[in-house]
Amino acid sequence: MNPGKRVRTYNNHNRAALFTGASASGTSPALRASTPSSNYTSTSTHLDLESQNDEKIEGLTGKVMIFKEIALSIGESVKESNNLIGTMSDEYSWTSTYIGGTMDKLKRLSNTQSSHFTWWLVFLIVITFIFFYYIFL
Repeated sequence: MNPGKRVRTYNNHNRAALFTGASASGTSPALRASTPSSNYTSTSTHLDLESQNDEKIEGLTGKVMIFKEIALSIGESVKESNNLIGTMSDEYSWTSTYIGGTMDKLKRLSNTQSSHFTWWLVFLIVITFIFFYYIFL
């Protein structure tokens, strides 16, 4: 190895030690032996930080509980909506079958009766649908 390079590396290490606050032995000022008053201060600071962490954890726990309640509420709402949709689907299915049967009867009636009677019947059905539409709207 080149001796000039070794000296240059050693000088760079000492320069870095000067700027970072480390001593030539490689220990940083924070790790040096401390006095009893500085131990009390660091313990006090540590306890303050722990209490702040505990307060923040309590706050986050409260927020998580609120989100949990909201999620459970949404879940219940979704279940109720699914039940309502299922019930409506069954009712619409029954209504479709019922109206289909009625239309078949009307077709048979229109084939057997005169057209005059059929037109009156269609008019009556249209008026009935309009009436129910405005009642249930």
